[in-house]
Amino acid sequence: MVRKILGTFAGIVVAMLVVGAMDYVSRMVVPGVASAGDFAAVPTKAKMIMALGWFLATLLGGLLAVRVTRWATAAWIIAGLILAACLYNGFTIPGVPLWMQIAGVAAPLLAGLIVRAVSKPA
Repeated sequence: MVRKILGTFAGIVVAMLVVGAMDYVSRMVVPGVASAGDFAAVPTKAKMIMALGWFLATLLGGLLAVRVTRWATAAWIIAGLILAACLYNGFTIPGVPLWMQIAGVAAPLLAGLIVRAVSKPA
């Protein structure tokens, strides 16, 4: 039980770090993103990097969690948390385009499916 809790927590931490890192990358690749007051003004390139971050966060966090816990459900916990965060942001931040809202649902689900497919059954 402790392995499942700690492994899932480690996956969550990795996922959060990946999202933060990709947000940082988007700010470095597209200067001025940090100063944008309206999300609609953020360039598409930066938004695409953020959406890629959601996928990578779920993938890497899920892979770590499954590897540590030996429990495939850990990947779905990570995917669910990323999905919930994407839905929250999509509904609360003005100017989020529809394609990004769709990516916020599709990216964690796709990454969860990939993790599930490559992980060994418990």
